[in-house]
Amino acid sequence: AEGQGRILLIASADLGPAMRDAPPKPVTALVLATADGRILAASSQGGVGDAASLDQAFQVHAAELKPGSATRGLLTNGTRVALSLQPFADGELIAVAARPDDPAQAARQSVNDDIFSLVAPLMVGIALALLFVLQSRKAEAAEKAYADSERRFRLAVEAARCGVWEWDLDADCLFMSDIAGGILGWSGGGAVGGPQLLAQVAPEHRDRLLRTLAAARTDGDFDISFRLPDRNGRSAWIDARGQATGQPGDAGYQRIIGVMLDVTDERLSQARAELAETRLRDAIDSASEAFVLWDRLGRLLMCNRNYRDFFSLEARLLKPGAPKAEVERFADLAIKSPPVVAKTGLREVEMKDGRWLQISERRTAEGGVVVTAADITAIKRKDKDRRLNEATLTETVQNFERSQAEAADLAAKYEAEKIRAEGANKAKSEFLANMSHELRTPLNAINGFSEIMVGEMFGPMGDKRYKEYAQDILSSGQHLLALINDILDMSKIEAGKMNLRFEPMHLADVVEDSVRLMRNRADAGGLTLDYDLPALPEIEADYRAIKQVILNLLSNALKFTPAGGQVQVGAEIRRDGGGDRVRLTVRDTGIGISPEDLDRLARPFEQIENQRSKTQQGTGLGLALTKSLVELHQGVLELTSEPGVGTIASVTLPLRHSTQEGAYAA
Repeated sequence: AEGQGRILLIASADLGPAMRDAPPKPVTALVLATADGRILAASSQGGVGDAASLDQAFQVHAAELKPGSATRGLLTNGTRVALSLQPFADGELIAVAARPDDPAQAARQSVNDDIFSLVAPLMVGIALALLFVLQSRKAEAAEKAYADSERRFRLAVEAARCGVWEWDLDADCLFMSDIAGGILGWSGGGAVGGPQLLAQVAPEHRDRLLRTLAAARTDGDFDISFRLPDRNGRSAWIDARGQATGQPGDAGYQRIIGVMLDVTDERLSQARAELAETRLRDAIDSASEAFVLWDRLGRLLMCNRNYRDFFSLEARLLKPGAPKAEVERFADLAIKSPPVVAKTGLREVEMKDGRWLQISERRTAEGGVVVTAADITAIKRKDKDRRLNEATLTETVQNFERSQAEAADLAAKYEAEKIRAEGANKAKSEFLANMSHELRTPLNAINGFSEIMVGEMFGPMGDKRYKEYAQDILSSGQHLLALINDILDMSKIEAGKMNLRFEPMHLADVVEDSVRLMRNRADAGGLTLDYDLPALPEIEADYRAIKQVILNLLSNALKFTPAGGQVQVGAEIRRDGGGDRVRLTVRDTGIGISPEDLDRLARPFEQIENQRSKTQQGTGLGLALTKSLVELHQGVLELTSEPGVGTIASVTLPLRHSTQEGAYAA
């Protein structure tokens, strides 16, 4: 029978000395019960009582019953009986026998002894049959529960795409589930040999797999990650874990059972995450600001190089997990003065090395703190310079205001001086204009009479020295007349009274006349004078002024070119956005002019001092007058020279004279 989950067996038992001392076959009732008091079966003979009566008597007197002893009890029908208890089946079952307590009842009981002797074995057989049926049912239930558990386990494993495998180490054979076979590159599950599996593994991981198998044979643990190359166009990563089963033999464990997972996506995700973290760290390290991140418990998560450099911190102090209070205690040692809160709400601190930092703190969503520090030294310096400039500007304004009164007085004085200067200049111009006739009349007489005397038109003068003196008088008079003419022309130009007559003319004709006039001087000085002009268009200009310009340029070239040198006149057409122009050049191989003297060469009364120029006469008005005459023609005079090489004088003139606003019209 089954009771409380235990299998109870019934066997024959000695019912104790109390029953053995009774008359033959005294037992008239038998109760079969479990150790906890449940009645499994009951039988009575001779009217001793039914099963319910025996059950009740047993329940009432159970506490009085002792193994191997007897006690007296009263059944519900009033029958007095003697009760005896005996355990058997290792204490799982107890048998209780009952017999009438009086002789008459015992006699009636003996009548049924033979029947009881037949019933007892029958009850034992029934109990054994029930036990066998129950045991079979429990075995079937256990087998069904195992199958259900295995099915649920397989479904759970396959749903997780986890392959199950078993490796027979002695046979070097791997048994795989369908999922495991698919992970390793086969179409389904089954058994494969160890060499066949190793052929699927990347070469660099095969030795490690064999070492892991050898270690598993000894300690029973198997854990490895390996790569399968070029599967479906890409490599796959496998994580395999297992545990040895059974008892180890002389050679160690024989079988390992485990699972495997395809972790390729996880590896790729991990690689991408590591790459992203690396890029983030690189970006933070390359930032110009200092950066540090604390978690919600005030522990260091990460920082960049600038944070360490700005606050002069050692690398060993900035390990992940370092307390915020300790790190900031060392960082404060690099700060010169307490932080100043700016208008923006950020903190500004001055460091001991002279730098200024602007510090910003912000809470993260997880409760941590992000701290950044920007170097604002340049801004601070500019701000300081700005304040100094403001002070300087204020002082300058004050000085300017003080100077304004002085400037007003100076302006009044300048106006008066200007009026006097203009009056003096006007008087000078009028004086020179009035003196032109007075100066030229005697000079013309001197030049004319000295020329007659040099030519001895009225006969020889006698002593040859008279003729030489007359020649000197003629040369000096001509030179003085030329100087007076130049001075008068410059005065007219400055006074705005120079009258020019613009008319069509050929520049080649002017050049030819000028060269012919200067030929004798060139020959006398041992110089070569030549000109080469292309076909030039007509220009509008004043013939006399242009001729004077060319003569002045040729005179200077001949004057400052040593004997054996060359002077050449050329021209070309220049075309640009402002219209066609003629460019006339006079090139010589003379002594040249230094660059610092070129700028002042065309100023009135300016002369360049050198060994060659000291022997030449002049007022320094030639180039100044030439420059003024060229500008009156809306042209440009350019000088380029190199000492010891020569000088190039260029005059650029427009083809047509313009009378637009801003242009001078004579």
